[in-house]
Amino acid sequence: MDCSGLLCVSYKKAGLTLPRTSAEQSKFGNSVKINQLKPGDLVFFSAKKGRRKITHVGMVTKVENGKDIQFIHSSTKLGVVENKNYYHGIFVKARRPF
Repeated sequence: MDCSGLLCVSYKKAGLTLPRTSAEQSKFGNSVKINQLKPGDLVFFSAKKGRRKITHVGMVTKVENGKDIQFIHSSTKLGVVENKNYYHGIFVKARRPF
């Protein structure tokens, strides 16, 4: 399962239908600044540092000290995993879909 599919399934169980791709999901809901993230928010990433094209999405699971962000996502090599600050250099934006 890819990253956007994981979030489609997860949010569907909570009664919310998300668009299918990470690029489409990045336009859904309201924009959120990185220092205002809460569990359930979507975080979007590019393939390389400095790029703005959305290629990956995750869902925030925990925020510590207002800046240490944990999120789940689906990795093609590892499956569904939880990371902390792993994608910091390629973060593009965040959205609150609810």
